[in-house]
Amino acid sequence: MYFAGQRLGCGVYFPRVVVTSHLPPRQKSMESGTANLLNMLQARVRKLCEEGNWNEAMHSATAGVDKARAALGSDLESREALAISLEVQADFLRQYGKLEESRQAYLEALELLGETDGDHTEQKARISASVAVVYDSDGNEEEAIRFYERGVDLFERMTPPALLDVADLCNNLAYIYKTRGDFDEAESLYLKALQICHEHLGPNDEETAAICNNVGALYLAAGYYEQAREMQMMALEARRVTFGEDHVETAQSHANLALSLCETDELEEAKEHFVTALSIYEKQLSEAPMDYATVSSNYAEFLRANDDEKGAANIEKRAGKKLKKVS
Repeated sequence: MYFAGQRLGCGVYFPRVVVTSHLPPRQKSMESGTANLLNMLQARVRKLCEEGNWNEAMHSATAGVDKARAALGSDLESREALAISLEVQADFLRQYGKLEESRQAYLEALELLGETDGDHTEQKARISASVAVVYDSDGNEEEAIRFYERGVDLFERMTPPALLDVADLCNNLAYIYKTRGDFDEAESLYLKALQICHEHLGPNDEETAAICNNVGALYLAAGYYEQAREMQMMALEARRVTFGEDHVETAQSHANLALSLCETDELEEAKEHFVTALSIYEKQLSEAPMDYATVSSNYAEFLRANDDEKGAANIEKRAGKKLKKVS
């Protein structure tokens, strides 16, 4: 059976807090021209990444770090400047798929900030969250958990707390605990994330819906079928409002609700939601072919379990033809 949980930011995590993109106006050991150049390089890297010009972005990110290293002294400002440049470089390297190099740059930035007297809670929180995502992407769950938890703690200590970032990280932590079979810890983290999103974004926001979906997937895996049904219903209602009736996110919720309805013996309703999900996926097939294949397989399995071998074979045949066209 398929039940889709989602990390909200795994792979590329960009916290919601405002990223400081400027250096202090007065530099004790760095000329103002150097500070301005660093600012321009950082802006250039972001622009090049948005344009998909990865080679030039690599050159700019490296130049920014090299320039900051050359100006590094014992003063606070030059350390902050290097930490900022390293974070910009690490963000780029992570997007480019160079996980080990990005991890090293992030950790060096954290080390530099740890040696300063300034209050860098926001930047430390942001970098810790990014390190967690790198470890998560690389399958190192222990280190991912450690840095996710550190990020949560730091975001909560900000004034005011960056609660939406806390929600994102709690969601990702919960995903790890769910895969480990620690459903109690996963539930606690998911519900914390859900409460924050519900209060600050509203019941129909796409992230609120995504977490409802994840809680439903957790309850389905844990065998709490009535609770799974209710959470998937909430996710579906929110996605209908946010995305409309013909969006792949809405299709996912129809499919996941169908699985929950199977377990609560609401078989006719389950069939209706399977059919609706497949109809949506077929309209948007190029966007989510693997999800379409999985839901088709689940529906065929459902039909066979209810003695409809012919219907199951027709679904599999139809899916095969459609997927062949987009392969």
